[in-house]
Amino acid sequence: MKTLPLPVLLFATLVSAIISISIGMQFYTKESRAIEVEFSQNVDDKARSLEQELMLNIEVLHALKGVFISSDSVSRQEFKQVAVSFMVRHRNIQALAWIPKISSSNRAAVEVSQQSFYPNFAFTEVATDTKLTAVSHRDTYFPVMYLEPYKGNESALGFDVASDSDLNQLLIRARDKGGPIASSGLELVKANNQKEVYFFLPVYQGEPFSVEQRQQQLMGFVGGIFRVEDMFYSAIQRTWVQGIYYTLEDITNSQHQVLYQNLPANSSHDLHSNEVTFSYQRPLTHFGEREWQLHAMPRDSYITERRTAFPFLVGVFGILATLAMATYIFYMERYYHLVDDQVKERTRDLNLAKKKLETLSMTDSLTSIGNRRFFDEAFQREWNLAVRNKTRLALLMIDIDNFKSYNDTYGHLAGDKCLMEVARAIAEALHRPSDVVARYGGEEFVVLLPYTRDCYSPALRCCSYVEALNIEHSSSPTSPYVTVSVGVASMTPTEEDDMQQFASVADMALYKAKEKGRNQVCFDAEDIKPKSV
Repeated sequence: MKTLPLPVLLFATLVSAIISISIGMQFYTKESRAIEVEFSQNVDDKARSLEQELMLNIEVLHALKGVFISSDSVSRQEFKQVAVSFMVRHRNIQALAWIPKISSSNRAAVEVSQQSFYPNFAFTEVATDTKLTAVSHRDTYFPVMYLEPYKGNESALGFDVASDSDLNQLLIRARDKGGPIASSGLELVKANNQKEVYFFLPVYQGEPFSVEQRQQQLMGFVGGIFRVEDMFYSAIQRTWVQGIYYTLEDITNSQHQVLYQNLPANSSHDLHSNEVTFSYQRPLTHFGEREWQLHAMPRDSYITERRTAFPFLVGVFGILATLAMATYIFYMERYYHLVDDQVKERTRDLNLAKKKLETLSMTDSLTSIGNRRFFDEAFQREWNLAVRNKTRLALLMIDIDNFKSYNDTYGHLAGDKCLMEVARAIAEALHRPSDVVARYGGEEFVVLLPYTRDCYSPALRCCSYVEALNIEHSSSPTSPYVTVSVGVASMTPTEEDDMQQFASVADMALYKAKEKGRNQVCFDAEDIKPKSV
């Protein structure tokens, strides 16, 4: 058997080593790209969760605004009850406040009135002279009249927000814009060691349409202070992935302000490591005239956990397998073609399975609430439980008033957005986990209220929550805003009753609400149990 000369063997070994190292580097590069793509997806998930958490907090202000719009006079106790109910569900809210517009002539009377609740109440102003507005020449004041929680925020009660020039500018912009305005990050409570953000939402008498009308009809502002770090943790704990450094910045007007970061004190090794070669920036949706950006950087541990020894093994094995280089490359090529075919085949199977799951999904793709199939199953289940347990069951049929004219006026894209907003408002009007809400079809929704005798209050909340959305509907003869009509049926079913007939009773009540002028709740045969035919 003829042997290879030493120079040829050395040459073959060198060529094999170069090829093996080259292949290993290619796998290493592909793996690095895959890690970077996965990292950006993880950061995107957290950014979306943070946006959702932020929007939920802003919705709290809108809901609190609805309290003042729906009532001519909101008492301190009513404000506290509503504010506490919101803050129990949103732990990252530092405080909620009512900041009315007070004229200079009423200032003394307001102070005396407030002192009946708080003996030491008085209008106060900020102490920093550089930020102090010339309050002596103003005709109106904006003191913090209602505050929740009061404990821990005592110094804020009576504070004239307009006395701070920066906050006064926020009030003016919020008043003229007619929507929420946010401040930059402030360190209001030193003990928290975290940034807070002010939000102001104007409340008007009536429905002003111009800046001049907004200035004249302003009643005051609903204010909120949100803790940025707590809000961040509330968001990312739903999509928790370890090994990532975050920096949340306010980049409004190109002025970078760090609102939160989780860089540890001993992070210099990670930040200057050769392994960490990339970072990712994700701007958040604009809100309240603020622009936030999430900057993320992986730690060594994040990349190490996702690295495999495969690229290195390819290089080492290639160097040692000089005589089997050709065979090795051949089988590797076949192996990766096989893997690619398997990936494509599995991808096709997953896509088919996904389509089947989407077909069988119980969620309405537009509104993200239950669909008709979800309702039918829930209706059958709750009906059987009510029959067996002899409990009361209520059914609400809800229809958006004049929705066809809304679509004709604003287009189907706006109609889809309207359906989503209305669905969310109806869902928020239900306070119990056992309550069921679903899209019944088109612009019609349906609500099941098991184990309840008071079905009228939830129905009224559905109407008011939808109306509080203030979705403009200029072509509606009922209201300038989108409204709903609700038909209610309630009974304690027995085995002799027919649940489809029960549904028809709610449907008849809905038609009665439409006939009576819409934007209202109607019962049909409230105390008569429909029998099967």
